[in-house]
Amino acid sequence: MEYATQVIQATAVNRSRWFAVLIGLGVALGAMLIVLTVGHQRPAVIEWLDPPRHTVDFELRSEHKVFTQRSLLGQWTIVLFGFLHCPDVCPTALSEMADVSQRLQAAGFGKNINYVFVSVDPGRDSLEDISRYAEYFDPSILGLTGSEEQLLRFSKPLGIRFKVTPDEDNYRVAHSLTFSLIDPEGRLRGRFRPGFNPSDFVEEFTHR
Repeated sequence: MEYATQVIQATAVNRSRWFAVLIGLGVALGAMLIVLTVGHQRPAVIEWLDPPRHTVDFELRSEHKVFTQRSLLGQWTIVLFGFLHCPDVCPTALSEMADVSQRLQAAGFGKNINYVFVSVDPGRDSLEDISRYAEYFDPSILGLTGSEEQLLRFSKPLGIRFKVTPDEDNYRVAHSLTFSLIDPEGRLRGRFRPGFNPSDFVEEFTHR
């Protein structure tokens, strides 16, 4: 009888130990699943600024119109700075802008957004050429430029830098490669880098 009692007690202890092991395994697996889930979350495309940055008065031109700070009011504006002789990065970024334009139009947001490409190289890029270049990627993209002073007035509040070195033997143009997202109040509300997934951008933007 005493032996039977010991066996029962030992069995109960073993069951308790196995039960504790199973609970421990369950907790560990749950933690792993949480880590894996978090690890597979897609990184945000847009860096939203809080507080937003205010723009100042400026005046740029396209082939047929003047674009000022007032042109920013009442709708969102996506801005990209570049130049026409840019070998590959600017065309790739403009293709992404065109993709975003088409996706947002399909989602019903097309009439509420300006798409703007600003050339920082007005010495070589004529208004006609800039307009044709931008429209080649998508008719919704407006090509603009202006004097160095006006370009700086627009670019500085957006955190965009550029430098043109018009050397005859080595003409160079350097500029920040960042999309600026300006809200309907004319404030820099966010920014994002080329190489993003347009589908992810549209998802973030339309559900903000």
